[in-house]
Amino acid sequence: MISVLFVCLGNICRSPAMEATLKHMAAKKNMQIHVDSCGMGWAHLGQHPDPRSFEAAKKKGILIDHRAQQFEDCFFDVYDLILVVEQDIVEQLKARSPQHQEKIKLATEFSRKFKGQPIPDPYYMSKSGFDDVMDIIIDACEGLLIYLNKKSV
Repeated sequence: MISVLFVCLGNICRSPAMEATLKHMAAKKNMQIHVDSCGMGWAHLGQHPDPRSFEAAKKKGILIDHRAQQFEDCFFDVYDLILVVEQDIVEQLKARSPQHQEKIKLATEFSRKFKGQPIPDPYYMSKSGFDDVMDIIIDACEGLLIYLNKKSV
């Protein structure tokens, strides 16, 4: 079974929304994928996702059930793909583990509409900013599922 880790800064907005979205979409397609998320920082450890992120996902029929956790170096060996929301974090992770360069990618790598773009941090945005971020997340996860389906064939 392939395993995917989503990484953002605090693990309360973008990465838990990506985790929940990919799980939701994979279940609809009967695909077996191990999915988790984490943040680079420790400030929100153990917290539930931001309520605005939860609401934006819920509008799309996706339920987020996650508690914030921090990235650990052992994750380099645990996950097949480590998908990151911003280029700065991609570079940080690649610097921490030069032998795992190929599995660390920008989360929009597989997106059709937003390929190669960072996923903006909605934390300081309005509620509609969270909805906009969910649109990016959904597009990225749809593209990722297409990629993973081709890879497993």
